[in-house]
Amino acid sequence: MSKSMKSVQQTATRPVLRVVGAEAVPIADMSNEDLMLEHGRGSEEAFNQLVVRHQKGVLNYVYRMVQNRQIAEEITQEVFLALVKNAGRYKPTAKFTTYLYTIASNMVSKEWLRRKRRPKLLSFIPGRGGNDDNYHPLNHIPDERADTVAAYRREEVSQAVNDALRHLPEHQREAFVLRRFQDLSYQEISEITCVPIGTAKSRVVRAERALRPHLEKYREYVR
Repeated sequence: MSKSMKSVQQTATRPVLRVVGAEAVPIADMSNEDLMLEHGRGSEEAFNQLVVRHQKGVLNYVYRMVQNRQIAEEITQEVFLALVKNAGRYKPTAKFTTYLYTIASNMVSKEWLRRKRRPKLLSFIPGRGGNDDNYHPLNHIPDERADTVAAYRREEVSQAVNDALRHLPEHQREAFVLRRFQDLSYQEISEITCVPIGTAKSRVVRAERALRPHLEKYREYVR
């Protein structure tokens, strides 16, 4: 993990309590929305808890979308820095995960626009070229299977999934990753991508249909 990512992931050294009326609520037991509100009031511990809960998920999502380790880590750091910057203006009008992945989605879209404007540039920048085949931040194989599948097989399947995702249009890839890897609801995907729920469902179905022939060999390992 890069130094920039480590700078975001700071964890509290002891349990932190928030006093609500006569009760003390451990910060680890607070909802994401309450943590964000506490962060807006200046609580670093609340922000640390959000990082612990969501950093891996955001990194997994971004990596599946941009398929480059260094860029994924940089975008993930930017997502959490945006939480810091906007903390004082945060209002829990939607689920926190919807708010978080909307930020991540917007930053991924900006990266795609940059690539379209200079499509060949990345392949000539050391450390940014192509895809990092040795980087698999998301264990897409169900946990109950992980102990019975050899590590080399998991990596083979992970790479096959990455390769298959490249065949999808961007909007289908995003809907599929948010649904199947990040386990978000269609309602959340609809709000994040600014499309009707029916369109979100349709994109996931079309993505699954397009991916099926590429992953037929690995269907027993891929959900």
